Parts: sequence; C-alpha cells; structure tokens
Amino acid sequence: MSTDTALAKRVVRRELHSSRSGAAVLVALLALIATAWIGTESVLAALGQPALLLTPAAMAAGVRGLATVPAAGLITAGAVLVLLGLVLLVLAFGPGRRGKHVVTGPTPTVADDAVLASSLSRAAADAARLDPDRVVASVGRRTATVRLTPTTGVPVDRGAVQRAVAEQAAALNVQPAVRARVVVDRKGKVS
Repeated sequence: MSTDTALAKRVVRRELHSSRSGAAVLVALLALIATAWIGTESVLAALGQPALLLTPAAMAAGVRGLATVPAAGLITAGAVLVLLGLVLLVLAFGPGRRGKHVVTGPTPTVADDAVLASSLSRAAADAARLDPDRVVASVGRRTATVRLTPTTGVPVDRGAVQRAVAEQAAALNVQPAVRARVVVDRKGKVS
C-alpha cells in the first residue's frame, strides 16, 4: 500500500469519525482535581495546618455517616452516578460517526450529508415540477428520505420522482451507498 493511499484512508477516517478526546480530557481533569484536593488536604493535615475544605478525618466521618442518610437520597445519588457512567460508556463505545459520506473516485472526497440531501432534494423537485421549497430531504447513514408537499389539486407522479431520486443517489457514488425513499404528503399547499 502506498503512503498516499494510507494517508488518504487515515484522513477520510478522521473526517468521518468524531474525536473522543474532549470527554477523555474532561474526565481526566476532574479525576486530577479530586486527587490533588485529597492529597493537599492530607498534606495539610499531616503538617497540622487548617484544611482547605475538609480534613481527612471529616471526609472519613462523612463516608461513615452515609449509613444515616435517608434511602431516597442514596438512591437518587446512585441513579445520578449510574446515569453519568452510562453516558461515559456510550461516549467511549459509541460509533462517533459524523453526518458525512465518502464520495468515491480517483481522490476520496468527504461530503456533508446536508450537501447530499440538497442534491437529492433538487432532483426530486425537478422530477415533480415543484418549487424547491416544497421538497425536504434528510440523509442518514444508509438511507435518505425525500418529503414532497405538492400543490393542492396537482398530482405528483411518485414513481417518476422515486426513479429520479434513486438515479441521483446512485450518481452521487457515496460509500456507504444511500437508499432513497420518497414520501408525498397527502395534504398539499395552495400556491
């Protein structure tokens, strides 16, 4: 594998996936602050100086006193900690994908999903002979939905629009391939 190909693959991967460094830095910073505070309080107690917030003896007494706290308070605190842990797990193991696709070709190009949606929307508006403001498209990882709001009393050939959108989706040549779906609203708007 040439270095240019490897570099291109790496750049594309970095563009498609979001970084977890912000969450990791935040968790590490909070752990560092907590550890530094407990260490400072311990050193101050060993030197016989007054505590910044709590002495180590007061911290230990607080932990021992948790048995006297009402169960509802402990359950609430536990639920908050479990929720925080679940958020961190989702951040750590989630896919972290950005709303982008790779346009294949001689040089890999990364296109935002909004650009792809705009292209599909324009193709649908042309096929349906509608104003572009009456067509809304959204692109997900593997599917695209194009929603048309026709003019009241003027039928829209859903099959023709579906073919035009499918051809445009194929012409975009993105990876992973996008399968388009056309939805025509039952109620139209007066122009």
